Amino acid sequence: MAGGTEPMSRTSRILNALEVLAKLVGASAVVVVAVFANSLQSRLTGVSIQSQREQAESQLRAGMFSSLIGPLGGPEKDGKPMAADREVLLTELLALNFNENFEMKPLMEHAVQRINEEYLVKPGGDDPREPVWQILRRISERQKAAISMEWSAYRATQSARMWPFNYILGPRRVEASSKGCEVVSIIVDSKLEQHGEPLSIDANCQASVAFRDVIHIRSVDGNYTLQLAAVKPNWIDQKVKVSAQPFLSSQSKPKATDPSYNFELSWLDLPLTDNTILPDGNRFAVYLRSVYNETLMINVMWFPKGYFTPRERPLNYSEVQELLGRTSQ
Repeated sequence: MAGGTEPMSRTSRILNALEVLAKLVGASAVVVVAVFANSLQSRLTGVSIQSQREQAESQLRAGMFSSLIGPLGGPEKDGKPMAADREVLLTELLALNFNENFEMKPLMEHAVQRINEEYLVKPGGDDPREPVWQILRRISERQKAAISMEWSAYRATQSARMWPFNYILGPRRVEASSKGCEVVSIIVDSKLEQHGEPLSIDANCQASVAFRDVIHIRSVDGNYTLQLAAVKPNWIDQKVKVSAQPFLSSQSKPKATDPSYNFELSWLDLPLTDNTILPDGNRFAVYLRSVYNETLMINVMWFPKGYFTPRERPLNYSEVQELLGRTSQ
């Protein structure tokens, strides 16, 4: 009897252990499902709250927009156009409050034209358009700061996703020749002599070039190279003609079939409304940074890959991509 009792006791212990394990597995499954459901609900709730908030803000801004645009687009009083200073003021208010949402350039061009008609712009004297230029410079820097924050958030997200691998293997090394800068500052000096070969930016993401010089600027991921040249500056109106041609970095130079963009760059070109998206999701903007003593600075700004601007989206672009199960790179 003693010999038969021991196997029975062992079998009983095993059955008890399996029963306890089954209960633990069942309880764990319930907890996992509850946590997952709570996480999903929290995410959907967050998106819903953001959507409602943006809807309320959109309604508020729509009312404000109508109040500002009405006097500009309404009928002329007594057959006379609105006073130039009033039109400039309303246009400035529109630019400061709605620069991310629609193209301000036609309105700003009309306001500048009214200033030119009302006031005489003398070389070397006080420029009556300077208050408008100052506001546009302020808007450009504000938009640049907003994209810099998007880059910081993107890098933090990528670092969090790759943390275990970075900790074990170390950060992934990228060849310096394939790296690109988020923002490149190009100083174009009329006193410099033209170079014969295409130029590249330095380690500080800057370059000093002459007019008609060709410069190559890589995208941040290195997939694309932007070939840029500035010609024919207009110092009185503070404009310059720019030629931009993006091409795949795997090529040594652009092909005849690669797109080419030729445009006149002025203070009216803002990064979030005047930009170009490339087939792989890269996007760049070219805008004027400063004009002084026959020298100007042009900024080339790259956006996070897959980014789309506020006027192209209802929600935060990174959250939309996450909900769709897509990654930016």
